Amino acid sequence: MSALAASFKMVIRCHNCRKDVVQRLDVPAAEDAPTCVDELVESGALSQLRFHCPRCEGMIGSVRAVSEVSAQMA
Repeated sequence: MSALAASFKMVIRCHNCRKDVVQRLDVPAAEDAPTCVDELVESGALSQLRFHCPRCEGMIGSVRAVSEVSAQMA
């Protein structure tokens, strides 16, 4: 198992069915890896993520919330 720099919980709202979907984002340890929500947002990594709604199979969503997942929950 590789080391993680951080883990985040994201709430994404599907544009098709308007339901919120919770996804986890694990960031591998790297030199410039984001370790907090502010760094994640500033890194531009969120724009590179792919979204697929498990309810309606929609592929467009908006990030509604991002929070850090504690190491104990990882």
